[in-house]
Amino acid sequence: MVFSSTIFIFFFLPLVLAGYFLAPSIKVKNVWLLLASLFFYFFGGSVFFPIIIYSIVLNYAGGRVIGYLQITGKEKAQKFFFVLTVGLNLLNLGYWKYAKFFMQIVNDITGLKLAIPDIILPIGISFFTFQGMSYVIDVYRKDAQVQKNILKIGLYISLFPQLIAGPIVRYADIEKQLNDRKHSVDEFAAGIRVFTVGLAKKAIIANSTAITADAVFGMHPYQNTPAVAWLGLFTYTLQLYFDFSGYSDMAIGLGRMFGFRFPKNFDYPFISCSATELWRRWHISLSTWFRDYVYIPLGGSRKGNVYFHLMCVFVLTGLWHGAAWNYVLWGFYWAVIIVIERFVTRQLQFKPMVPKFFKWCYAMFLWMMSMVIFRTETLQSSFQYFQSLFGLAPLQNVGFSLDYYINKYEIFIIILGTAAMLPAGKKCYESLKVKMPETGFILLENVATLLLFGVSILYVVTGTYNPFIYFQF
Repeated sequence: MVFSSTIFIFFFLPLVLAGYFLAPSIKVKNVWLLLASLFFYFFGGSVFFPIIIYSIVLNYAGGRVIGYLQITGKEKAQKFFFVLTVGLNLLNLGYWKYAKFFMQIVNDITGLKLAIPDIILPIGISFFTFQGMSYVIDVYRKDAQVQKNILKIGLYISLFPQLIAGPIVRYADIEKQLNDRKHSVDEFAAGIRVFTVGLAKKAIIANSTAITADAVFGMHPYQNTPAVAWLGLFTYTLQLYFDFSGYSDMAIGLGRMFGFRFPKNFDYPFISCSATELWRRWHISLSTWFRDYVYIPLGGSRKGNVYFHLMCVFVLTGLWHGAAWNYVLWGFYWAVIIVIERFVTRQLQFKPMVPKFFKWCYAMFLWMMSMVIFRTETLQSSFQYFQSLFGLAPLQNVGFSLDYYINKYEIFIIILGTAAMLPAGKKCYESLKVKMPETGFILLENVATLLLFGVSILYVVTGTYNPFIYFQF
């Protein structure tokens, strides 16, 4: 059940909202949300339902044991159970997501012919596993108190707005909200607006650009002229950004409807002027998770080799996205670039006076090149697509020309998507809010939200493409 589907928008969400606001207390509201969230996951794949229950029970029990051992002062036992709980989380994730990949590597290296099981990746496992570990780590570090109510841990891990594709929410960030949160008409209305913007990003821009991107990448790279290859790459860049940021906006908006405040996941990454800045603005919840739970514990920039720490973080980031060599290479690609940037700017103290526009071009070029690795399924395909981009491919059975893909509607969507990636719209919104009378601005805001929602629903109903890219991670 995806957020941008009629069954979610017109059936599941209204029913959950009705039950939630009819509930007489925060305790009952939490129980209702937990039941709704578990049903949401069960609806998406009943065969995987035991896995999320396992995650809830494991992290609840681990937190309770660690908390008890902290009180009794048994440090060695506390460390043992902490490592055990985190290890069992990683083992669960490793089996479902990486077993086939690593068994294939073993077969390739040793020449063995081990039977590789047909394991289907449980939806959202990377996200809820990281959240579960966040709770246990925060308790172990004493950054959060032990939660004695398993229902609250269950709600934290399974809360449906961010269960499937984030943002990854740290337990310490919403610990108080699980016990007490405020509800108001203004917050609910704000949640609807954020959700509607996210729905528009997904239904109007991401789904539209996906048609062109999938068509181009569906061809053999040698069948694409350079112009077509660049078009496919650019439309995929738009698709990925609006697909994922759209989902994040919908998750954040849904959270606000229920009184939760989730951290933002994107901060206009395509205005960045360096790779380092881009990664501070892209998938922020994942970047901060790796920073707080991997980079800093390794020593960060204060202890040990900072370049090794950065390499570890970005290779793991690539591997987190998928069990395939292209994701490993994608992570390594960014690791090398980030390490070089840090070495040049920090170690060599070299900061050339380059116009901001050229810095921006540099960052965007790096991102676009990374999208080739991210999108193509094999390393060979990546190499061939690079050849196609730069006119080095031996063209064979050339497919459709640029004119086939480009029409007035496609041009409109590309322009709309490009404009929406920039903060100009936000600045215009804030300017109107200051200049217009409050009543008039609220009316305009509500009418605009209603119109945007209506148009988005038309796209949802008439469209044929609707899955979220990040569901596969």
